[in-house]
Amino acid sequence: MNIGSQVNTYPPKGHCAVPAEDWFGQLTLGPPVEAVPCAFTPEQYRASIAEAHRYLQAGIAKYHQGVHHAALKAFQKALQVYRELEDLTAEVQILIVMTRLNYSLGEYLWAIDCARQSLAIANLLATKPLMQEALSYLGNSYRHLGDLDKASDAMDQSLKLAEELGDTSATMRALSNLALIHRTQNNAEVAAQLYENSLALAESLGDQATQEQLLRNLGNTYHALGDSAKAITYYDSLLRFARDRMDHQVVSKILRNLNSACYALGDYRRAIAYLQERLELVRHLGDYRAEAQTLESLGIAYEALGNGSQALQCREERLQVALQLSDELLQRQALTSLKTACLAVGDFERFQRYINYLTDSM
Repeated sequence: MNIGSQVNTYPPKGHCAVPAEDWFGQLTLGPPVEAVPCAFTPEQYRASIAEAHRYLQAGIAKYHQGVHHAALKAFQKALQVYRELEDLTAEVQILIVMTRLNYSLGEYLWAIDCARQSLAIANLLATKPLMQEALSYLGNSYRHLGDLDKASDAMDQSLKLAEELGDTSATMRALSNLALIHRTQNNAEVAAQLYENSLALAESLGDQATQEQLLRNLGNTYHALGDSAKAITYYDSLLRFARDRMDHQVVSKILRNLNSACYALGDYRRAIAYLQERLELVRHLGDYRAEAQTLESLGIAYEALGNGSQALQCREERLQVALQLSDELLQRQALTSLKTACLAVGDFERFQRYINYLTDSM
């Protein structure tokens, strides 16, 4: 039972990437005047630079307007001009922007094509930061396309370059992205270690958003591994962030997972504490279905503690919620659970009252 990643337009789920607002800050709009190619007169050169500049500005404007395919077309035109000008520096920077944008649109084959071109030019220029980023996008694009061997190879290279550059943010992202590839390959133990290394860097940077994503991923990974104690540790840390942000929906999901992990460890009292907090929250939200589910989980936890009367009370409250929802399937399920709980404590009269009520209301 995993907690889903936060829904962001950029980057797609699970992928740590360069923030969208940083995509255009380093674009070079043209080479210095003394680098005019011999095939151009100074006037032709200036006209071409102005043309490329207009295409770039149009692409950036279209991006900010949310017209992303039109932005790509404008960047492609700017790219063509810079190729004619033989400006590799500008060319590689536009290609990396096109890689980012294609990736964000889910156009993974195009992202791979642009990333490969970026990587070739960055290698030629020995521009290691762009090499590292191109490899990162190659790795994540291959992962989305299911080519996990190529994904792992590209991301390994990206990580090594980030570490070589001493770029803590890039290293943090590469570790997280490599962990995601290993999770996809069912190498959960390797993924957990990589996530932990990435989390340490996120904490050193004070990057709260990435910390939350990594805590979520670590909780889910250890939950899948059956290591409930570690899952609880990371979910509990994530819970503190979610509480601080007053993100009630996320808090509700975390509390549900904490109950599951505590129950697996046999720590029923702690499971009940988390469930009681969740019950109060979902009632505040008016989420009747979550309330019914939480009451059933509470009933199970109280039964595990041997507290039949509290279990019975939870089952009765669950049936009352089901009646409010007018959900016949949920009512039948709740009625069956209530019957079992009544039989366990010998309270046949309570069960009969609901049978009479349902009979009279039909």
